[in-house]
Amino acid sequence: MFLVCLSCTLCFATVFGLKGDLYAFANESVGSPIVSTTSGQFSGFTIHQTNVWIGIPYATPPVGILRWQKAQPYVITDINNGTIQNATHYSPSCPQIERVGITSGPFDEDCLYLNIWVPRASPPNSSRGYPVMLWLHGGGLQEGSSTQIIYDGLSWTNAAIQENNSFIIVSIDYRLNVMGFFVQSALIDANGQTIANQGITDQRMAMKWIQDNIEQFGGDKNSITLAGQSGGSSSICIHIVSPLSAGLFHAGIMESGSCDIPFYMYDKQFAYSITNDLASRVGCNMTNATQQLACLRNVNSTQLITNMHNVSIPSSTSLIFKDQLKVIQVFPFNFIVDGVEIPTHPLQLFLTGTFNRVPTLLGATHDEYVLRVLYEEYAYPPNSTEDYLTRILPIMTYNQSEIEALYHPNLFNGNYSKAFVALMSQAAFICDARRMAGYMANQPTYLYTYNHAPESFWLSLPSLIVWPGAYHSAELLNLFQTASPSLYGDQMFLPNELNLVTYTRRYWTNMITKHQPNNNISLTWPQYSPTMDQTLVLDINITTATFTNVYPNCDLLSAARVKLFGEYIGLNATCVAGNNFFIINSTSSSAATTTSISKTISNKSLPCFQCSLFILFLSYVLLLFFTT
Repeated sequence: MFLVCLSCTLCFATVFGLKGDLYAFANESVGSPIVSTTSGQFSGFTIHQTNVWIGIPYATPPVGILRWQKAQPYVITDINNGTIQNATHYSPSCPQIERVGITSGPFDEDCLYLNIWVPRASPPNSSRGYPVMLWLHGGGLQEGSSTQIIYDGLSWTNAAIQENNSFIIVSIDYRLNVMGFFVQSALIDANGQTIANQGITDQRMAMKWIQDNIEQFGGDKNSITLAGQSGGSSSICIHIVSPLSAGLFHAGIMESGSCDIPFYMYDKQFAYSITNDLASRVGCNMTNATQQLACLRNVNSTQLITNMHNVSIPSSTSLIFKDQLKVIQVFPFNFIVDGVEIPTHPLQLFLTGTFNRVPTLLGATHDEYVLRVLYEEYAYPPNSTEDYLTRILPIMTYNQSEIEALYHPNLFNGNYSKAFVALMSQAAFICDARRMAGYMANQPTYLYTYNHAPESFWLSLPSLIVWPGAYHSAELLNLFQTASPSLYGDQMFLPNELNLVTYTRRYWTNMITKHQPNNNISLTWPQYSPTMDQTLVLDINITTATFTNVYPNCDLLSAARVKLFGEYIGLNATCVAGNNFFIINSTSSSAATTTSISKTISNKSLPCFQCSLFILFLSYVLLLFFTT
């Protein structure tokens, strides 16, 4: 239920360039533009109306003693000083498990490179430069790469140029899994602060590189939109709550990924335990932390990654979390509440309004879990109706009979697999997106649900999806419109899909260039407010709707989350929907004091997630009061 940053890679989307191959569309080149940056001088391609640079370093390679350190600015070496380097070949991807057809090796720890697609024409004299989108790839913070063909920026850049709405696309690789989300007690900086979330520091270093260099490409450093899907979306959520990222970006696009979930957001003690377990498995079982860290730095990254999935979950882990492991796969190396990159749990930061307020577009797809990589590899799906009813449904609904009834196979024509997909998609993604919109509703926020199942044969292969549906990452096809060097643009879609494809890309492009999605579009996308609870429904016929008319179960699912979150922070809280009012009960306990509070809110009908926000904020205040 709480798998928040999952793989968005497509089974047919072969990764090009991981062996240093030439850029996939290089044969269409008609020129070699040269640019000077803080990383050196680089020669790229001119293709159609776009200048392209592939594989520019944005940070010092995190190798040797720099393994697991925060990202460091790139330093030009003597051998490259004054020379023009070719930015025409893909860089290696960051170390990860190799999966044929998704992410193929070789991999290298020297992987912090970026790619840039820039309109060939100079920006208008009246502008400060082209707006910029920094794309963060998906993959659950465990896998993925900017070099995957589905993230190629050429088609999108050229389409924006043709619509006179040009912008620059930048994509990056960043450290993943144990190489990028690692903590160890001796791993501290010069100020004695914990070093963790290295992949987040990579992303921030790329933002700083853009601030320092994008004007050389004709870009506007004061108009940077962070965009990403799945794990990339969850990363953007972290930058929204991190004070260290303030001012480095000016808008956000979050697709199928949040960061306020207690699970996959580990505290340091949990992470230390995981690290010690891993160390014992690779021959670094020293009691001295400094010696252990030195030993781990000498272990091959492949060995670390191979062993990271074998670590044991600490015995002190909450029972709720352990129950989840019966349904979904655990990622032992993930976001860490380190007090630095992530100052405290994002849930608390959202509830107290302590986050970077930027215009945000966000949402999810209707059938996230029909993507096979989620259904079969990131989850443990049911193998029978009995298995679904006894192993999955009680855990994912917290034994709440009212919610269990809503996802009983009988309501899905007896199909337990479809019941499972609906429950997981709504609980882990769709209702989460609405809750995130509620947190951020005081600034321009735009909520969507993508409901169209791609119809093209190539985009609905049985190897890709369990059955036709709006799967996890389906909206990406409308944006980048590239499946291979020979399958891109309008040819990817059936004629009846082209209006949806055009409008989806246009909404997103407007968000990048204007920080709001409405321009040159007949249907206005309403700004989200908890009172109106409006969402844009992206389907063959694009409409706006009240969110709970599309997903009527989200109020109850949010209520279940209140109970779960309350337990996570030491409280027992419930939010029960009634006839236009909500009953809120909260019990806070500590070693010294137990207090009960009951309150009835009437006179107006509120979405249940608003109730969730109120009770969680109240619970947090009570927790602070009774533990001080």
